[in-house]
Amino acid sequence: MKRYRVAHVITRLCKGGAQENTFHTVRLANRDRFEVDLISGPTYGSEGSIEAAIGAAGIAITRVPSLVRNPDPWHDACAYFALRRLFRERRYDIVHTHTSKAGYLGRMAAAHARVPIIVHTPHGHIFFGYFNAGLTAFFTRLERQAARRTDRLIALTGRGIDEHVAEGVGHRRQWEAIFSGIDLSPYPQAIARRTDTRRELGIPPDALLAGAVGRLEPVKGFAYFIEAARAVLREAPESHFILAGDGSLLGDLRAQAADLGERFRFLGLRHDVPELMAAMDACAVPSLNEGMGRVLLEAGAAGAPVVASAVGGIPDILQDGETGLLVPSRDVDALAGAILRLWRDPVLRVRMSAVAREAASGFSLEKMVARIESVYDTLIKEKGL
Repeated sequence: MKRYRVAHVITRLCKGGAQENTFHTVRLANRDRFEVDLISGPTYGSEGSIEAAIGAAGIAITRVPSLVRNPDPWHDACAYFALRRLFRERRYDIVHTHTSKAGYLGRMAAAHARVPIIVHTPHGHIFFGYFNAGLTAFFTRLERQAARRTDRLIALTGRGIDEHVAEGVGHRRQWEAIFSGIDLSPYPQAIARRTDTRRELGIPPDALLAGAVGRLEPVKGFAYFIEAARAVLREAPESHFILAGDGSLLGDLRAQAADLGERFRFLGLRHDVPELMAAMDACAVPSLNEGMGRVLLEAGAAGAPVVASAVGGIPDILQDGETGLLVPSRDVDALAGAILRLWRDPVLRVRMSAVAREAASGFSLEKMVARIESVYDTLIKEKGL
């Protein structure tokens, strides 16, 4: 049986859903069918890195130093030519790009290198929450252009497809929805350690603990979580709040929450996120834009009911009133009210926890990779490879 050569291309390998998705797609690839390479630019920034985990899995990273996150005409041109050279030299059958920068440069390079099959997963979109109107319009035009060079586009949810098609990015027939899976193995032990974790955090058994996890960047909306915490504390003064993660807004968010003292703690980058989530009575996801929100599944697997903004692909994943509660984006009062509702109704909280754990069990990494590789197989047949 022929083995097909596949290149996965991503801008950087920081801690994040897109990066985890890409890493595990490479790690769990069917090696009997596919010979898989991982290509990335340099990883930098305060969000942390998953490169150690990639190395521990025995995966080599092909580095393209000029493939940097921020727009830079010189580096972008160098990255394009470097990728085109790589694709030609290694004669890939499939190039699968991830995220916006690597997605545009990688697809254009693959098209000009005459790679037979080009696939792209945007892992969300840049239509709102990132740039001003002018830059958003410019990047949207680039996405439309690259879509014309793409055989299949993969969104994380059906809503993600709708949002792209509405902006003229690809035709609906090009799109397929495949969720971003999670590793379910750490969560049973994390749930068993709930009491110990709360004790280690200094949380009294009968106190509300609400938390959030993610990159401390504007699009994640954590400023609204801090204001919601302030509102909750007026109603439930014994409550505690934690925020795990790092990013460019750390200093601003610390300053915003300074008056809350020890009631609102910044935990930085953590390697025990499943345990932290299992210790929570409510997990807040106040995003302004979200492709899917893997954190919803991670919190669900940990048994933590979620309060999330009704943006992007979140309503496709979170079952409002069943696995968590949806609130309008940027609405501090609604976010605080939903957290208090969960705290005041322990029966609802326990029921949501059980339903969320069951729902999360259907989003394994193995199922995600199997569906992605089924897309490859379909395209291989269509192209007559």
